[in-house]
Amino acid sequence: MSTTPQVTAALLRTDQIHANPRNVRHSLELDDEFLNSIAENGVLVPVVVVQMNADVPDAEPVYELKMGHRRHAGARSGGIESIPSLILDPSLREAGQDYIEQLIENDAAFRRALSPLEQADALFGALEDGASVANVARRTGRSKEQVSQAAEAAQRLGQGTRTVLEANDAYDLDLEVLAALGEFDDDPDAVARLIEAHRHGTFTYQLSQERTDRAERTARETRRTELKRDGIRLWENASNLPPRAQWLEDLVDADGEDLDEAAHVRCPGHAVVWDDTGSADPAALAALCLNPAAYSHYTPGTEPAAQAAADHTVNADEDGEEGEEGEDEREEPEDEEAQRAAAEESARARAEAEAKAAAESEQRKREHHRKLAGNKAYRAATEARRAFLRQLIVRKSAPKPLAAWVTRTLLACPKPVQSWTGDVSRSAILADLLGLSTDDGTAVSADDRATWTGATATPTRLLFVNFAVIAACYEKRIERANTWRQDQPEWDTEEIRADARVYLKTLGELGHQLSPVERNVIDDTPFDIEEETPATPDEDADSDQSDQAADTDD
Repeated sequence: MSTTPQVTAALLRTDQIHANPRNVRHSLELDDEFLNSIAENGVLVPVVVVQMNADVPDAEPVYELKMGHRRHAGARSGGIESIPSLILDPSLREAGQDYIEQLIENDAAFRRALSPLEQADALFGALEDGASVANVARRTGRSKEQVSQAAEAAQRLGQGTRTVLEANDAYDLDLEVLAALGEFDDDPDAVARLIEAHRHGTFTYQLSQERTDRAERTARETRRTELKRDGIRLWENASNLPPRAQWLEDLVDADGEDLDEAAHVRCPGHAVVWDDTGSADPAALAALCLNPAAYSHYTPGTEPAAQAAADHTVNADEDGEEGEEGEDEREEPEDEEAQRAAAEESARARAEAEAKAAAESEQRKREHHRKLAGNKAYRAATEARRAFLRQLIVRKSAPKPLAAWVTRTLLACPKPVQSWTGDVSRSAILADLLGLSTDDGTAVSADDRATWTGATATPTRLLFVNFAVIAACYEKRIERANTWRQDQPEWDTEEIRADARVYLKTLGELGHQLSPVERNVIDDTPFDIEEETPATPDEDADSDQSDQAADTDD
C-alpha cells in the first residue's frame, strides 16, 4: 500500500536551496532564451525540495533540490531572490528515489514539448484574452511577427483542417506550413495532399499547385455564369469533344474566308472550351464548331470555291482547254461484278479512313490533355521556384557553390546573361526576387536600381544581389509555360531547354526541391501523366446533350 507524501508549498529564498549532489544532468544548458524568460516572467513552475537539516532544532532551514535545477540556477543568475517551492516530507522517500525521479522527469517518453500547433493555439489564446502582441512577444521570447503569424495560423485552422491533421498525425508542422494549410480549411482533400507533399519534401510545389487550382476554379465559376447569361454553350472537357468538332480558327466559310468568332456565336454548332494551351488567364476560352459540315464550314482547301477551282484546273488539264457544257466524255457502264468490287473497295477505304481519323483524333485528345497538365505543372513549378529564390536571397550566409557559379556565369556570359539591359520585364522579376514592390520593378531607372543593394550591404548581400540579377535573366528566359515541351512548338525550345537544364540543375544543388516537370527538363525526358480523370456526372450530361444537339442538326 503506497503512502502519499506530504507536500508543503512555500516561497523560499534561492540561497536556502542547494543543488542535489546526486543530479546526473551534467549541463544545465542555461541559454539566453531560457534566462531571458526567467528574468521576464520569474519561475512559474515550483521547484521540488527536501529540507536537509530538519532534525537540527532552531537552525535556519536548508533545502536540497530534487526537481528544478535549471529553474533554480536561472533564478540565481537573474538575481531573483525567492522562488515558489514544494517541500517534500523526507521521511517518506525511498532509496534510489532521487535517480528514479530524474529519469522519469527528463525521459522524452514522459515529457513532450508543445507542438507548433499547440504553441500557436496558446499564443492566439493569450491575444484573445486581451494581451497585446508586444507583451506576449516580450514574455515568450518571440518576435512580434512570430506571435502574429502563429495567432493567425491558429485562427485560420478550423475543425476540418484539425481533423485532417489528427488523422495524419501531423501536429509537428511548422508555423509557415500551418498558416498555408489555413488557406484551405474548406478543402480537406487539399489539406491532406499538402501534408503528404510536406512529408516528401515537395510542399512548396504542391502549395503552388493548390493555389493555382483554386484560383482557376474561382475564375472559371465566374466565367460560367457569364456564358450562361449570354447563352453560349460551354464544353467543359476539351479531351471529350465530339469527333466532328473543329477549332474555329481552323475553319473557313464557303468562300474560303476565315470565320469570325463574334458572328459564329449565332451558329447552332458554336461552343467554347477552356483554353489551357498557354494563356495566363485561367478562364481563357477557345471557340469551336461542334459540327462544321452541317453548317457549311470547311477546312481550307475543301470549301466549294476552292473545290470548283480545283475541278476547273483538272478539266483544263484533261481537255487542253475549258470543256463545254454537255460535251464531257462518259465511260461505258461496268459489269455487275466490277461494280460490286468497286463498292467493297470503296467501303473498305472509307472504314480505314474513319478508323485512321478516329485514332488520330484520340491521339490529339491525349496530347492535348498532356499539354494542359504539363503547362499547369510548369506554372506551379515556376511559382515554387521563385518562392525558393526569395527565401535563399535573404539568407545571412550563402551556399558554398554559389559564389563560384555566379563568377563562372558572368565570365562565360551565356545568352540569358547577355539579355540583361535593365529592361522592365527582367527588372520586375529582379524586384520580386529581392522582395521589392511591383512599382519598383516596372517603373525604375538605372540610378534607382543601383540603390537596391542598400547603403550598408555586406559582401554576402552583394553576392546574392548579383545572383538575383542572373536568376532574373534565367527566369525570364524560361518563363513560358511550354518550356517543358520537346515537340519544337514553333520557337527555339531546345535552345531554351538547354539553358533551363543548366539553371535548374544549379538550383537543385543550392537546395531547391525540384518538381517532377523540372526534373523532366534536366533529364531531357518527356513529361508524363496518369490517365485523364473522368468527367463529373454533370459534365457528362452536358456533353451528351451537346452531342445530341449536333447530331440532330446534321
